[in-house]
Amino acid sequence: MELDLNVRPMVLIYISKNAAVDDIQYILYGLEEEKIPFSIEQRDFTNAIAAAYVAANTSSLNVGIGYVNNEAALHYKNLAPETPYQSIQRVVTCPPAILKNFGGNAARLVKGVPFKSIDPTEVKL
Repeated sequence: MELDLNVRPMVLIYISKNAAVDDIQYILYGLEEEKIPFSIEQRDFTNAIAAAYVAANTSSLNVGIGYVNNEAALHYKNLAPETPYQSIQRVVTCPPAILKNFGGNAARLVKGVPFKSIDPTEVKL
């Protein structure tokens, strides 16, 4: 197996073709704040969990995010396909602080450090 030195390690984010990147802007802020690079690609998926799983298995960092039908999912390569680390319903109406923590958690999964809460009762909104 050859190592491709031109591939930059990053979290992959697969969003549906009809989704707007603006919908996940705060998720991206969370990744940026933790200083983990990411790449966004628009693809056809039926749900966010499937998109996140494929992204995680394609990412050189083994971490992926999917965004489909107003749902976001965070997945890790070694988890079962139907079992993401975290998911968020109704992303468009979700508080920015929770979305930012969710994106930060993707970066924290890469780093191996504890997650931030995405529970609305625990996050200062």
